[in-house]
Amino acid sequence: NENGSFNVAANPAVRGSIIVLYATGEGQTNPNGSDGKLATTPLPSPQLPVTVSFGGIEGQVLYVGGAPGLTAGLLQINVRIPGDAQTGTEVPLTVNIGSASSQRLVTVAIR
Repeated sequence: NENGSFNVAANPAVRGSIIVLYATGEGQTNPNGSDGKLATTPLPSPQLPVTVSFGGIEGQVLYVGGAPGLTAGLLQINVRIPGDAQTGTEVPLTVNIGSASSQRLVTVAIR
C-alpha cells in the first residue's frame, strides 16, 4: 500500500492511492539488465508498454523499472488505483507487458 504496509483483506488500499507491485519477466529492458546483481542507475525499464488494471479498469502507471537497491531483474511498478475501481478484498489485478499478461487469480484489496 501507499504507506508501505502489506495489502491484505484487513488492510486494503484506498481508491486513488498508489500501490507498489513487484514482478519479473518484463522482457528486454533499456539499458540491458544484469540478473543477480543489485540494480544500479540508470535503472532498466521494459521496452514494451506496461499497463495495470483493477477489475478491468486501467490504473495510472507512475513508474515502471528496476527496483532501486534490490536485485536486478526485479521490476517495480508504482500505479495509482483508479477512483472508480471496484472495492472488495479480492479485486482482480492484471499486469500487461506488451501482449503478455500476469497470472489469473492475482487480487488486491481495495476500499
